[in-house]
Amino acid sequence: MLASLRQSNACRRLIVTIGIVVDLKAANHTNRELELMLAGKKPLAWFYDEISVLPHEKIIPEARFRPYVESGAFVRGEALLEDRYLPQLGRVAIIKNVLFAVRDEAWRIPAFLLTQRVFYRTRTHTEQLQRMQSELLGYTAEEIDAWCDHQFR
Repeated sequence: MLASLRQSNACRRLIVTIGIVVDLKAANHTNRELELMLAGKKPLAWFYDEISVLPHEKIIPEARFRPYVESGAFVRGEALLEDRYLPQLGRVAIIKNVLFAVRDEAWRIPAFLLTQRVFYRTRTHTEQLQRMQSELLGYTAEEIDAWCDHQFR
C-alpha cells in the first residue's frame, strides 16, 4: 500500500493514494461545468463572488446556463450570504452564490447552501465540509480523497 506520493511541476499536481493516480488539474471542473452537466457527468455547478463585482458573465455565467434553465433541464438557485467586514469595501462583504443543478438533482442546491452557511457561521473550512461540498458538486471519491490529501495533509 502506498502512503501518499506528491509530485508537482509548474502546471500539474499528481496525487498517488493507495495506488490510484488522480491528476488534480484534469479533475478540476472549473470552466467546464456546463459541458460536464450536459454530458451527465456533473449534477451541480456553483459560482460565487462579492456583489460589488457582479454581474460578470466570466464569474457567474448566467447567459450560458439560461437556455437550460428556461427549458427545464436545469434548476437555478441563489443566496446572498454575509461574509466578514472588508475595509476596502467599507462594509460587510455580501457573497452572491448561484447554483445550477440538473433538474432531478435540484435537492443538491439547498444542501450545498447549507454547507456554505455552516462555513460562514463557523469561519472554518474543514476536511469534512470540503468532502460534503465536493460530493454535492459531483467529484468522484478518488478525486475527493486526492484533493483532501493535498489540502489538509
